[in-house]
Amino acid sequence: MVTAMPVLTHARRTAGIAAAAALAVTAAGVAPVSAASAVSASGVSRAAASASGVSRAAVSASGVSRAAASASGVSRAAAENTLTAEFESGIAAKATGGTVIPVTVSGGTVGETRQAFTAMKVTVKIGGLAAQTTWVDATTLKVVAPSTTKATSATMIIYVNGVPGPESSATVGYVPGVSGVLPTRISTAGGTTITIAGVGFLGVDATDASAVTVGGTPATSVTVVSATKITAVAPAGTNGSADVVVSSAGGGSPVITASKTTYRAALTIDTTGGELVAKASGGPLVLTVLGGSIGTDVKTFTAERISVAMGSKTLAAVFVDETHLKVTMPASTAETADLAIVHDTVAGESTPVTLAPVVTSLSVKTDTIAGGKTTVVKAAGADLANATDFKFGENAATCTTLGSGTALTFSCTVPPATAAGPVWVSFTAGSGRASRFTAASTFAYTDN
Repeated sequence: MVTAMPVLTHARRTAGIAAAAALAVTAAGVAPVSAASAVSASGVSRAAASASGVSRAAVSASGVSRAAASASGVSRAAAENTLTAEFESGIAAKATGGTVIPVTVSGGTVGETRQAFTAMKVTVKIGGLAAQTTWVDATTLKVVAPSTTKATSATMIIYVNGVPGPESSATVGYVPGVSGVLPTRISTAGGTTITIAGVGFLGVDATDASAVTVGGTPATSVTVVSATKITAVAPAGTNGSADVVVSSAGGGSPVITASKTTYRAALTIDTTGGELVAKASGGPLVLTVLGGSIGTDVKTFTAERISVAMGSKTLAAVFVDETHLKVTMPASTAETADLAIVHDTVAGESTPVTLAPVVTSLSVKTDTIAGGKTTVVKAAGADLANATDFKFGENAATCTTLGSGTALTFSCTVPPATAAGPVWVSFTAGSGRASRFTAASTFAYTDN
């Protein structure tokens, strides 16, 4: 009995140390070691530990249960996230978002069930932007590409409880989107500045020759104004519709109706035959067209949407043939007028047209060769108030001015003639321009 006491006392002391050690280890964040193990490690027999009066239940209670220890830390799967996204590299995604990307997961699973997937707190980012993610099975996800202001190539990363996994080797090819182009009609000669509206333009390299193409030809200059706006100078093109495509590292924008513009040839008026003259009183005028076809018949001509501008006025154009059209000129008191053919809003060069003064009516149209009758002459043209040199054929007449402005007329005494027959009445306007013949200026001399 005397010899047993020290052993028992030693056993009690050792058990206390072991329990304290277990608590200390637990506090340090390491899974607890049972008191029994600690006692065993100290070299004291299980019997001695039992004799110390410390029950197994007490030893167990001194530590943290294994379940609690597991819950207190981040799971090893999250701390060592090896989940990697595998998908078709270069898959095109709209900058507006919404493209569905099937993803195969390697390096582990995303849960055998939807509940397990939710518990793992799995999320996905593309190019640093959060993407909508749906569980399909343990190794498959459905990822919806988010919208972006920068259309370019982007990688994908799978996160578990906020811990990122490896970056994908495959990339998502974000492409810009074009939603509108203005103006909708541009000259085939090129040089028109177009404004392009869309999305994802911050990923466009303005120095890249293929950043913007019009009808397949690179724009001569490109300016990225914002994520939704680009201005570009259109190259020369051919008459007809042209696709406007904006490209980035991710690819080119898809072609839609709103991403088109239309080239129109800038048509001009041929004056190689001499001065182009129209009556100041107005009336039909046939123009020869250069610079392109205006259509082969009335139907195709109508489709080309051709008109003629006369200053701020728009004149209706009528088809004559593939190179000629006809307009009706309005009456004018000007000496000249500038005409320009407008091809579906694209105006060609202006061409000056001389507006010749003319006689528009005679109150008396016949007289004998002796003359002597009085006729009132109405005329159209510039500076009529100072008109002079009235003649009936080659016979000079004496005329006086009546009224003013648009009501201006001339009272003329018919001069004698040397022979019977038709002649025309002429004059010289105050501008110095001689009047042109019109049917209204015809006068007849008779023998009696």
